[in-house]
Amino acid sequence: MEEEGSLRTPGARRLAGVLAAAALLAAAACSRPAEQELARVPCAKCHPAYAQATSTTHAPVRDKRCLWCHRPHGSANALILHEGGGRALCAICHKAFAAPADAAGERHGFRGADECLACHDPHDSKRRALLRKETLDLCLGCHTDVGQRLGQPHAHAAASRDCLGCHDPHPSSSPGLPKKGADCAACHAAGGLPALHKGFSPPPASCTSCHDPHGAAAKGLLRDRVHPPFAEECGTCHADPKRPSVLAEKVPALCTGCHDDVPGKGHLHPPAEAGECLTCHAPHASARKGLLVAPPSELCRTCHEAPPAGHALHPPYAQGDCLDCHKPHASAQAKLLVDPPEKLCLGCHGELVEGRSTHPPAAGGECLACHGAHGAPEAKVLRKAVPALCLDCHDGLLRGKVSHPPAADGGCIGCHRPHASAQLFLLQNGQRELCGACHDGILRAKNLHGPVKDGRCSACHDPHSADSPNLLRSTTEALCTKCHAGILQGANVHKPASGPGACLGCHDPHGSDGAKLLRRPGADLCYGCHDRKDSGSTVHPPVEAGECTTCHTPHASAAAGLLRAASASRLCGDCHDLADKALRGKHLGADLTRVECTSCHEPHSAEAKSLLLKRVHPPVAEDCTSCHAASGPDGRVKLVAAPPELCLTCHDALVAPKQGAKVHPPFEAGECLTCHRPHASREEALLVKPGSGLCLDCHEPGKDEWTHKPYENRLCRDCHVPHFAKGSALTREQGGALCLTCHEAIGQAVQKKHAHPPAADGECTTCHVPHTGKNPKGLASPAQELCVSCHDPAELQKPHKGYPVAARHCVTCHDPHGSDNGGMLKTYAHPPVAEGACDTCHAAPLPDKPFGLAEAPPALCFNCHDRIQKAAAAAHPHPPVVQGKCLVCHVPHASSAPKLLPADQSGICLTCHAALRADAEKAASRHRPVVEGRCSVCHTPHGGETKGFPRSAPEILCTGCHSDKRANHPVAGHPSVPPAKDPRTGAPLNCLSCHAPHSAPRRALLAIRDCTDCHRK
Repeated sequence: MEEEGSLRTPGARRLAGVLAAAALLAAAACSRPAEQELARVPCAKCHPAYAQATSTTHAPVRDKRCLWCHRPHGSANALILHEGGGRALCAICHKAFAAPADAAGERHGFRGADECLACHDPHDSKRRALLRKETLDLCLGCHTDVGQRLGQPHAHAAASRDCLGCHDPHPSSSPGLPKKGADCAACHAAGGLPALHKGFSPPPASCTSCHDPHGAAAKGLLRDRVHPPFAEECGTCHADPKRPSVLAEKVPALCTGCHDDVPGKGHLHPPAEAGECLTCHAPHASARKGLLVAPPSELCRTCHEAPPAGHALHPPYAQGDCLDCHKPHASAQAKLLVDPPEKLCLGCHGELVEGRSTHPPAAGGECLACHGAHGAPEAKVLRKAVPALCLDCHDGLLRGKVSHPPAADGGCIGCHRPHASAQLFLLQNGQRELCGACHDGILRAKNLHGPVKDGRCSACHDPHSADSPNLLRSTTEALCTKCHAGILQGANVHKPASGPGACLGCHDPHGSDGAKLLRRPGADLCYGCHDRKDSGSTVHPPVEAGECTTCHTPHASAAAGLLRAASASRLCGDCHDLADKALRGKHLGADLTRVECTSCHEPHSAEAKSLLLKRVHPPVAEDCTSCHAASGPDGRVKLVAAPPELCLTCHDALVAPKQGAKVHPPFEAGECLTCHRPHASREEALLVKPGSGLCLDCHEPGKDEWTHKPYENRLCRDCHVPHFAKGSALTREQGGALCLTCHEAIGQAVQKKHAHPPAADGECTTCHVPHTGKNPKGLASPAQELCVSCHDPAELQKPHKGYPVAARHCVTCHDPHGSDNGGMLKTYAHPPVAEGACDTCHAAPLPDKPFGLAEAPPALCFNCHDRIQKAAAAAHPHPPVVQGKCLVCHVPHASSAPKLLPADQSGICLTCHAALRADAEKAASRHRPVVEGRCSVCHTPHGGETKGFPRSAPEILCTGCHSDKRANHPVAGHPSVPPAKDPRTGAPLNCLSCHAPHSAPRRALLAIRDCTDCHRK
């Protein structure tokens, strides 16, 4: 086991010991000779190529010590080397090469894990030093430039024989890996050099400054470029052969004697300006143009700091072609540029600025505004990442309230070319193709809007940001009328054609399968807003055909009702011959051109065969001669008697008003036709106008801040009779009896235990005005003034614990009409108020703070309402709760509404969420709880763990009411609840993926256009 003791690594020795023990056990079991040495594993049985050792065989292979380098293979038969292989393994024996590849000093070029194996065979190569090839072939496999030099007419004999004669193959402390003692003088006797150098004796170490060590085209291995004085006469520059370091004249004067154009004029290179010629140039010869002492990339970087690691590099800089862009001595341009910047960059990149539109910095040669000259942090040598770079100049593009996602996300290059383009605005493609790449659904319509078809999307939309929704450049009305200028001319404008969302109610702004970009065909579109006009038994043919525009203009008209003609009779005459004898005969021979047809006939549909209006004066239906005589030659039909005598022949109940009755002036004057139509009307009692709009022709409407609802809604006849009445104001009932016909809650209040006397006595006008007023609720004066007009302010403080309540609104606590609670407290009283414990919330009254609180909200409120305090700590609390603004939603003392709310829920919620009201006004569909003011059906009022604090997940909350939509909605088999995913966002699919929760511009609260929003194919 002597040889085992020679194992050279601790790991190998441990491994051999373990394997030896295993071998002894195996030998005992198999009765094999115990003298088997495991260290000499018989690998050659399977690897016969290594069975016969030669003088070139690697020692471990020759000695059959394979386990010095290899570990046992195992069942996987994998090659496993000690120390991971590579340099680390080789250095166990070859300690001189233990230094890592990145150690100080010159390194041979192999730095990988298997660097040794690049040149050496680990077993046997049949060559000295286990080299894979002969030395020259091996070296020239990598050093191809040396091979090219050896192919020159004059090759260095030593280099042609063996590279290792001059170079060390392993790491060295000297550049070029020179072999120790292998300088030029070893072969070329120093004593003979002066004869070859005009009597000068150059030091041996400087030979390669003039001679190429491998091969050259010139005799004497002179480098490709030789300084002319050196080739012709050394004495031109040197004064004394015996003292070669002494120059005939000092540099730079010596150099400028021949190079009188150096340094030149303009911007000077510092070494040239300082006369330090030999900083950059070799004085005798060089392999490089201009006798440079090193390649430009290396030479320039000795003074000019390189860009930081990781920066993108300009290719000429990365390749060391500094002189492609810079002059070496002087230039008329800053930075020693060879040409002005606008010409220099375009010399290589000229094609980048060819196009219909050009980026100004690129066209003006201001390339460095965006790019670094040598290197920069971003790809393409950009100084900054996009969009920060773009926004340095285009900082106003994203100032709008609404941003285009590609612009907001910095995708400038997705839409624009950075230098030039065949399209306007440097676009990558035409607007139709470019925008259509994302908005592909727009281009599917059969008929496209002109700007869409022509690829002029930016005519309506700002491509970056805007203050208007959908990136519109202006309001829809302004945009549409810019092209369709005369479309809204007329005193009467169709409501959908004007305002913020003008035109889009009827037209799709991009395209439609129907004519004129209409969202729906024919009358279906009109019936989206207007009640159906074809429901009667008799339908006007144009209405039946759905041709609304036969009679109406869709946008604006000088005539009422958007009629195409100045009057209905002129319009009717387009289809009906008004001179027809039979037609005139039905109208007592009247000249029908002077008759307003719609005074008797319904223009759309009616139950009567002749389209007579709903309410017809009986004589019209029975016998016109009851009121009219036949027309005369002038076509005018005359009455058999003048009103009111003619009217009173039938309406005899109106003949004699009761004694003392108040008579309506028009009735008293016999002006029946001021208010009534003589033939037919849509309105009750043949009124001229709907509701009580008729009354306001004489009675000027009030303009105060408050208006009584019947008055505001023009329902005058709900309170007043039209002809005569006992009351002074023609009221239908006297006193409070009239008011209580509508105000049932007040009627109930005055029946309660504690009733306010004026209300109980029906003296409503003691406190209220009947039509319009300056105070809320129609009060005759402000509440605090009104109350103290009867109640002594000094007496009021006694029941209010000394607080000066006279300065407050009494109705914050008390019901002004009646209540079952003492003191007429409202139905729902705050417990401290009901118990008279004012000091629970209020501090003692002080002159400067008469109603000061004991503690500031919300802490004051949380003392009792700890459940609300928990809601304030939720992930998404209602802001007023956290901010302590409890009184935004609740009144502190008493209320007629549950939970001490000051009004119905919708009124409270929409005070802050006003945008929901605005959206609902424009919407085609509204969620019923929103319409009915029942916000808490879906939301918890104080906070929750989910944004918007819904009461539960959408799919659970919505199906609580819409139970029929729990499955197969909107079609059989369609998923509508998690775990299904929304294909557009990847988020769980639920009701809100397709529906808006409050209101929507489409039916059924749809927030999507149609199925193609998800299903593209």
